[in-house]
Order: sequence, then C-alpha cells, then structure tokens
Amino acid sequence: MEKQQLREKVLLQRQQLSKSDFWRLNDELLTKLQQFNWSRVKVLHLFLPIVERKEVDTFEFINYFKTEQAHMKLAVPRCHYKTRQMDAVLFDPETTVLAKNKHQIPEPLYGELLEPQQIDAVIIPLLTFDLLGHRVGYGGGFYDRFLERCRPDVLKIGVSLFEPIEKIFNTHEQDVLLSHCITPTHTYFFGNLN
Repeated sequence: MEKQQLREKVLLQRQQLSKSDFWRLNDELLTKLQQFNWSRVKVLHLFLPIVERKEVDTFEFINYFKTEQAHMKLAVPRCHYKTRQMDAVLFDPETTVLAKNKHQIPEPLYGELLEPQQIDAVIIPLLTFDLLGHRVGYGGGFYDRFLERCRPDVLKIGVSLFEPIEKIFNTHEQDVLLSHCITPTHTYFFGNLN
C-alpha cells in the first residue's frame, strides 16, 4: 500500500477508536514503555500529542519519566514551517508554557534550546510502521530532517497504538529508519543504529 493510502487508512482507524479503547491501548502502551531500558538515556526528546487526531498521549509518558526516570532531561519540538525544521526545547511540565500551533500541536512558547547532538533518544510520532523499521508520518519530513542532525547512535523510538504492517512501499533513501517501536503488546527492535 502507498504511503498516502496508509495515512488515510490509519487516521480513520484511530478516529474510529472509542474513548475507552483509545485509553486502554494508551495505558497498555505506557506499560510497555515502562519496561524499556532507559538507563543510558540522559536527554529524551518526545512529541506532544495532537489530541484531535487521537495521537498517543505522551503527557502520560512525561508523568512517568518525571517520577520514575528523574535522571532524565526532557525536550519537546517547536516547528518552523517555512524551513520544515524543528528545534528541541527543554521541557518542564510544571513551568513550560505551551500553546497550540496552527496544526493543533502543543509547542513551548519559549525555553532553552538543546543541540540535537545532546539527545540520546527520540520518541517519534507515526501513523504506521513496518517490520523493517520504516514509518509513515504525516508527510512533512520534520523528523527525518531533525534525526539527521542527531548523533548516529541516537535511539529512534516509534510509538504506535497498532501493530506493524509487513512492508511500506515507496520509501525513500532519505527516510530515517526506526531503531525501535513500542506498541501496546510488543517492543520491536530493528537495529538501524549507526
């Protein structure tokens, strides 16, 4: 299936989830995330969810990281749509002021910028992924550009409410592959670390 068809299919699948099914899957995903070995991650970059699109609720993840992984610094993205680049902004859930951008993505209004090279792991939004670690996002390429600026050994961790498909077609050479993907039932390891 082509990427655009996959986007439409998975967006519809997510929208059709009942509230109870969404929260059950999100809670199961959080349980799997808690089982991941975070000991070597000192700086974690993670996205903030578009609630209207039933994205994985990463605010639940943030609560876990702040209480159970206190050694970790958190960063969240701020997007520049003209250049299609992203900044990594240091995030503190108690003091960082967020505002939704034109795409309904919560972003920090201000804050200390981190260099991508400082980041040890990135939790990446996606719509679907395959058994090789390819992912389909919304098509803007923000994360591919951002990950190119990170260290080669950065952990690239997708999170998905659904299991993978076998193969995504029409992938591109510049697509950055996932090293891991966490779902409500599995943690997939693809390697893809340079």
